[in-house]
Parts: sequence; C-alpha cells; structure tokens
Amino acid sequence: MKTNWPAMRIGCLILASAALVTTPSVAQTQEPAGANATASVISNVAITQAPERAKVRVEGEGPLEVHAARVQDPDRLVLDFRGTRLAVRNTVIPGVSAPVRGVRLGQFRPDVARVVIDLTSASPYQISRDGLSVVVSFETVAQSPAASPTLKAASEKTRVERPAFRYDVSGPHAATSAKLRKISAPRFALPGELTQPSVVLASFGGSTEPARPTPQQAAQQQSGNAAATVASSQTPASSTISRYTGEPISVNLKDVDLKDFFRLIHEISGLNVVLDPAVKGSLTIVLDEVPWDQALDIVLQNNGLDKQLTGNVLRIATHDTLKKEAETTRDLEKAQAEAVAPVTVTRVLSYGKAEKLRDTLKKFLSQRGDILSDDRSNQLIIRDIPSVIPVIDNLIRQLDRKSQQVEIEARVVSASRSFAQDIGVQLGFAGTAAGGKSFIGGDSTVGVSPISQNTTPPPPLPPILASGTTSLPFNVNLGAGTPTSGLFLGNRSPNFAVDFFITAAESKGVGKLLSKPRVVTQNNEKAVIKQGQKIPIQTTINNTISVQFIDAVLKLEVTPQITAEGTVFMDVLVENTQIDQGIPRIQGVPALDTQSEETKILVADGGTVVVGGIIVSTQNVTTTEVPLLGSLPIIGHLFKRNNVSISSQELLFFITPRIIPG
Repeated sequence: MKTNWPAMRIGCLILASAALVTTPSVAQTQEPAGANATASVISNVAITQAPERAKVRVEGEGPLEVHAARVQDPDRLVLDFRGTRLAVRNTVIPGVSAPVRGVRLGQFRPDVARVVIDLTSASPYQISRDGLSVVVSFETVAQSPAASPTLKAASEKTRVERPAFRYDVSGPHAATSAKLRKISAPRFALPGELTQPSVVLASFGGSTEPARPTPQQAAQQQSGNAAATVASSQTPASSTISRYTGEPISVNLKDVDLKDFFRLIHEISGLNVVLDPAVKGSLTIVLDEVPWDQALDIVLQNNGLDKQLTGNVLRIATHDTLKKEAETTRDLEKAQAEAVAPVTVTRVLSYGKAEKLRDTLKKFLSQRGDILSDDRSNQLIIRDIPSVIPVIDNLIRQLDRKSQQVEIEARVVSASRSFAQDIGVQLGFAGTAAGGKSFIGGDSTVGVSPISQNTTPPPPLPPILASGTTSLPFNVNLGAGTPTSGLFLGNRSPNFAVDFFITAAESKGVGKLLSKPRVVTQNNEKAVIKQGQKIPIQTTINNTISVQFIDAVLKLEVTPQITAEGTVFMDVLVENTQIDQGIPRIQGVPALDTQSEETKILVADGGTVVVGGIIVSTQNVTTTEVPLLGSLPIIGHLFKRNNVSISSQELLFFITPRIIPG
C-alpha cells in the first residue's frame, strides 16, 4: 500500500507549528517587499591597530546606514546596516590585539547586513564616517568595572540551538497509518561562522531578532548546504564518522518503501532527488540523533545503491546501473577514439636517448598508437590520435631534462710499518791438560772462527788445534743472520784458546701509499677510471695459442644517484691490484696482490666517508738455542739466538662526492 505522503507532510507542518508555539524561538518578521533590491553593498572590512586606538573600518558602495548596540557575556558591539548586503569573501576576521578580539560578518536578513565586533572588554567606542566608509574606534584603556552592570542590563544574549528532526513510523501498515510522534521545525541555513554551537549571536530588542526566511529562500540556502554535506560524505570508507556534517535526525521506520525514505531526505536536505527506475525495496531502520547524510549512506549501503551529486541534484541508482553506464561511457570513448584519424609528429630529444625513452612512452599510447626512434638524429616518431599527443608531450618534457653531474673523488691510503731484531752468539774454545792426558775443543762442522792463529804449546804438551789448521772450531754457532754489529772476545795461551762473538741486527720501516682517482659523471650513469698495468698471459687451448691480459690497476667504478634531499646515493667499487714481487713467478706469470671494496652508501654533498678498511698485523718471535744450556738463566744467553719480526699494514678507502652546480 502506498504512503499518503501529502497527508504526512501536512501533519509534519502542523506539529512543527505547534512546536514553534510552545518552544522559545526567535521573533519572525516579514521580509520587506524590496528586500532583494538593496542599494548598498559592504565590500571590505578591516581591523587596524594603533598604540592608543584600535579601529574597525567598514567599506562599501552606496550609503551605509548603521545602527549600533552593545551586548555582554561576552562583550561585543553589533552593527546592523539596513538596506545593505554583504559582498565579502572572509566572514571571520581575527583580531590583532586588545580590545578587538575579532570581527564576524553575516547577512542577518535579506535587507540587513550584520557586523559583530567581539571585544576583550567593554571598551568605549566612537563611530565616524570617512567618505562612504564607516569607522568604529575603540580606546585601548580598560573599561572600569562600574560600567559593566549598566551595559549588561541594557543587553541580552541568545544562543543558537541545533534542533533535532524526528520521524517515527511503525506498525504493519506504516505506509498508510504513519504516526509522527515528534517533529521540531528544521533549522534553515545561516552563514557557517554564525551558526556554530559555540557562537553567541547578538540580540537586542524585538527589532533585531533573527527573522525566519521565506520557504523559497530557505530551500535555496538549505540545498546549498546539503550539497556541500553530501559532497563531503563522498570520501573513502576509511574516513572517520567526523566527515558527516548533516543535521542530526531520529528515525524509526518499519517496512517503509525506499522511495518514501528518499522523499524524506529531500524534505530534510532541500536537495532535488532523482531515483533510478531500478531502485526498489522496503526499509526498516531505527536511528537516534544521526546526521542525515550518514543515515543516507547507511541506507544506500544496505540496499546495494550509490549516489551521484551534480549541483543540488542527488541521483540514486543501483551498482549495476552505474557499472553499465561506466562501461557504456568507456566503450563510447573508445569508439570515438577509433573513429578519429591518427596524426604523426616528431619530437627531438636533447638529453635523453630516443631508443631508451621509446619503450617507456609506448605504455601511454592508445591501441592505435606506435612510437619509432631514430638514433642518428635522436628523434621520436609518434603516431596516434590527437588526444594522446599532449600526454606524450608532457611526459617528454618531464623526462627529457638536463641531468645533474657529480664529481666523485676516491682516496686509497696504504700505510705499512715493520720492525726486525736479530741477536746471536758464536763461541769456540779448546785446551789440553798437562801430560796430554785430556783434550777439549769444538767441532769444525758447526763452524770455525774467522780468527786465525797458530798456537803451539811447548813439549811435552800436545797442540790445541789440529794439524794444519789455524782457526778455532765453534762449540756454539748461533750468530745473527745478517749482522749489522758484532763484538769479539778471544784468548790464546799454550794450552787454552777461546773465541767469543756477539752479533746483532735491527731494522725499522714505515711506508705510505696514497692514490687519488677522480671522475665526473651524470646522475644515474656509471663511471669507471683505472690506472696501472695489463699483464699478458699466454694460454694454449686445442693447439691454439692466445694471449690474455689481466689488469693490475687501481680502479674506481661508481654510479651516483642524487636524492631529493640533496644527498648522493652511490654504488661504489674500489680496487687496488698490484704485482706481488715476494711470490715467485710461475711460468713467467707473476702473483697479484689485491685489495678491493664494493658497497652502497649515502653521503651528503661534499662529505667524506670511509667506505672500508683492511688492517693486517704480523708478529714473529724465533728463538734458537743449545739444548739445556740455552735454558739457563743469564748464562743461557751465551747459548741462544733471538729473532723478532713485527709488521703491520693498513688500507683505507675514502669517498667524497660533490654535486656540480648547474
């Protein structure tokens, strides 16, 4: 059964009138016949601040007739301009300092423009004229407390409330026997800055109470605000509930036709509602103090519907209908594109390579388009429909740009230190006892003393040295390998001889190698620089002799990328390869000593960073001694050799990028 909508609407209006009678509300005044033909216009309002006087200047066209009144709690001055309309963009102007806190503007009635000056205190004021402008001056001296009761007694305040809209229909035959339990008259739209719940409007006397606009004006204002409300509600679903700004309504419906609910939305919002013929179904819903635009979204979601807002016309259709319309529009655009004759244009590239840019641009062509590249002239040949050419031109302008250049300097620092110490002894002694019964001496296979002397004891003693020898054999031969210093102690007598040698050597070494390769390259382009030797290597494969070359070079390979913050991100390879002379060659091929570093780093423009380092330390202590005797304290040093060798090598890689200006 269909709902008797006119009867329901009349009931709403009757209950709304009753609510207006029993509820305090603003006084109603009839709109003057010539309200729409106001002769004056306010075009600008400004606040100026001087050391002793603050001014509010109201400028306009035509005579500005002003009526001023004070209001307290909070303190403010209300200026009404009769026969005047507002033509300003900003309706809220913040103040600079006391006593003017700010200025609010609004079209109080079609023929009255209102300017509310919020004050920090009840400061004295003076109204003057400057040509067609009205100037309100305030003294910066604070008002005495004694004046407050008088001002307060002469004024009153009115706070705008947000009335609720309630619509209650229940029962099995709700469509015909709808029962409206409570309806408060919906509030018509006012300027946003003057209708916030925290804003107190100025009121004084019956003549300045806000008048209810006519139904035609209310519909226009309400439809404008409702259009903005519905537009703001068409945000992604992930947004919070705060995106709904419609008037709160309370609804209790059971088995009501969807079409009647959308007519209710029309009555509340003032929007023109158009329904798709496929919109069908009934609705059961209970909502309490919910914004009407949120209630609309809930109903649309539950019934598989969607909305489109064009101006103040709200269209509601099913998802299938909108999908078919979108597919039809897409097919139509495709058909129109295929019907257009293609055009051919050429574009010369200045910085990019046509061959590389061609594949990127092909992704933005239509199905009938194609791009060719001419490497000789570095041009792109584009053939497509005319509507695609501007898109391709815009991409070329964005991509074919001069690249920034980066200078990269690398420093390879190699430092080495060495220390060697070698201390040893050589000892030889020989002797004979009286009567020739015993004999002691060294072994010539161990070594012989470099001191030559022929010592022959008198008879009956036997000779100390062997026949035909003049050098004393060593008992201990542990001299330094390559001595740089020595000490000799010797003794010769008829029956005893001794030779004692102390040899020592010590060396220290410090080395430093600094290499500074430097290269300049464009942004995102690899650069390679190297210096050194190429070593030929001969190989034989299948009776074929070939020569290959191996690099023994210092090489810097880097790819810089300039970031939006002005830093440089680099892919770096630093390699230092040299011939190692300490390793014997194999078939004439030398051994190579290599240090390298490969990394990705982010460095500030002009900054220096250590990308890597290698430290090698070697320490050897070798002791050679005569068994048992070498282990004796103090005297054991006469029978041993100490060899100490210490070496260290450090290798560091430094990278410094610099962005070249221009």
